[in-house]
Amino acid sequence: MQKNACDMGNLFSDLEGLRIAIDMEARGRDFYKKAYEQAKNQEHKDLFMFLMNEEIYHHEKFTALYNKLKENKDADASDYLFDQETSKYLTVLAEPHIFPKDKAAQSLPELNTIADILKAALQDEKDSILFYDALAKCAKFEEARTIFNQLKAEEQTHVVKLREMLDAWA
Repeated sequence: MQKNACDMGNLFSDLEGLRIAIDMEARGRDFYKKAYEQAKNQEHKDLFMFLMNEEIYHHEKFTALYNKLKENKDADASDYLFDQETSKYLTVLAEPHIFPKDKAAQSLPELNTIADILKAALQDEKDSILFYDALAKCAKFEEARTIFNQLKAEEQTHVVKLREMLDAWA
């Protein structure tokens, strides 16, 4: 019987997933703040402000859940762990690709058009969906799974809004 990615060795935890997600949301907030500052059209500014506020909300939600899980960590520490393959996948997927730390500071000015900014944001939101989906599938705690699924759904609405905006811009 073949094991799935969530059944192998234990390295990556729900807490670690939340920590990475907290960092991703902070980077997303910074990206959308820069996009807001760079946008000329009020409709675009409004969308980027909305997305920035969503990232702030997600950051706060993750931070609260992280603190709660860490505080209530009375179960065996291994209960919090993902498997080795999932751990590697999540780390590779999230840290260098989804709203990279230098993206807001360095590459946003290189994104000269609103279409360039929208395409970059769209890709990061799609990558976020994959990340949250993987976290939800392998989460050991139902509360974490529920939050990851909710955030995946919210990111999907961001993709739709960004796609509509990009299509209207083209």
